[in-house]
Amino acid sequence: MNRISIIGSGHVATHLAHAFRSRGAHIVQISSRTLAHAQALATTVGAQATDNVDDLLPADLYIIAVTDSAIREVASRLHPADAPVVHTAGSAPLSTLDACPRAGVLYPMQTFSRSRLTIDWNSIPLFIEARDDATLALLKTYAQQLSPDVREADSAQRLQLHTAAVFACNYVNYLLTIAADLSGAHFPTFHPLVCETIEKAFAAPHPRDVQTGPAARNDRDTIATQLAALPPQYQTLYADLSARINHHTLLPSPTENNTPCTITKKNYTPSKPLPSTSTAY
Repeated sequence: MNRISIIGSGHVATHLAHAFRSRGAHIVQISSRTLAHAQALATTVGAQATDNVDDLLPADLYIIAVTDSAIREVASRLHPADAPVVHTAGSAPLSTLDACPRAGVLYPMQTFSRSRLTIDWNSIPLFIEARDDATLALLKTYAQQLSPDVREADSAQRLQLHTAAVFACNYVNYLLTIAADLSGAHFPTFHPLVCETIEKAFAAPHPRDVQTGPAARNDRDTIATQLAALPPQYQTLYADLSARINHHTLLPSPTENNTPCTITKKNYTPSKPLPSTSTAY
């Protein structure tokens, strides 16, 4: 039986503890700076709890699932003997574990919340990296216990993926937050719309191929009307997003020379093109 200790008690730590335990691993310890938090998670997975990372019990794998800025300091306090130490961060490089002889990264590309523990790990891509081939092979074995979709990615590639994920997940959720604020009790009616938008984006050769809406069709009157109706705190964001969508999707026009547009509350006029972006997808 694999013996795993997890340093951290937040969203990622919670999901990993439950996922590994459900696949037969023994969760030895949960360590957290706040003992009560460690105890709360440890109780649910049959582990010991501690707030002293300097005194962890022997394990086959140590997983650091803490905030990115704390990874290096936590790693410097571990004494893992010959066991691998991995972190779970998308944007933190492998070098944050330089204090550990056997080091790696296990980055699950998914959004985690402790209130939603029933997620399908079989559909989650896991990106792994390690300092040496033996650790990489071992880490791949652990990762495949969670998901069949295991991929190698170095620190630079993982940073790019995590940054892209911020756009695809965190920023999208923030835009849904605005939609909820604007629509109030009607927000649940957006569910079919959002689902179809996501389905189309992944079914198309590229998401820009299925972009719809006022900015995509250069509907200046609708844009101006909506912009004027928005609360001031959302106007700049609406204008900037409309200009960027317009830059990518504007069709040739005999009167406008196919130039992208800058939008303000009072106007919607051509301006300099935005910087070009990669077409890779």
